[in-house]
Amino acid sequence: MRTAQYGIFTLGNPSHAFLEFDLRKGKTGSELVAAVKAFSLPRTTGGGVNLVVGFRPELWRALAPDEAPPDVTGFNKDLVGPDGYTMPATQHDLVLWFTSSTYDYIFDLTRNAVEALKVVATLADETSSWPYHGKLDLTGFIDGTENPKLTEAPEVVMVPGGQPGEGGSVLLLQKWPHDNTKSSAEPSQTASSWTPSQ
Repeated sequence: MRTAQYGIFTLGNPSHAFLEFDLRKGKTGSELVAAVKAFSLPRTTGGGVNLVVGFRPELWRALAPDEAPPDVTGFNKDLVGPDGYTMPATQHDLVLWFTSSTYDYIFDLTRNAVEALKVVATLADETSSWPYHGKLDLTGFIDGTENPKLTEAPEVVMVPGGQPGEGGSVLLLQKWPHDNTKSSAEPSQTASSWTPSQ
């Protein structure tokens, strides 16, 4: 069975960065994958940075039809709930998720990534994150309490062996602007990407 990208399961790395890219006009998905492959090896540096790579499901499926579950699609349409509450869809072609114990190595690698990929892709969004008083978000919500134990996580997040896309996962990103004076938050951006197996 193919293995998941191990950065998905790393613990104890408080610093994170998410870079989202869009394919440049006239460039192909194959060119994007080749550029990412050239940049991302090795996937762990001397600074202890982990990297998880995710692609738009439709892009990955066009390149490797048997390597993604047939029912996985990009977050291409806004999700509208009660009273018109909307989670906007901002699917991009590529996401790079960096984690480390310190942000300085991440900073260097994110700059390197933008430079390495600029011929085939443009940076569409960049988000950095850090722990807030342990496991809280900015509204005081305790995050991660329902996460599976590390020993159970692979069978929860990975496509099982023998199925199209085995070892891969779906990565969902959400960005929330916070009104700290009201202790409330509204979603400003959401996106999904397919993280193929190694």
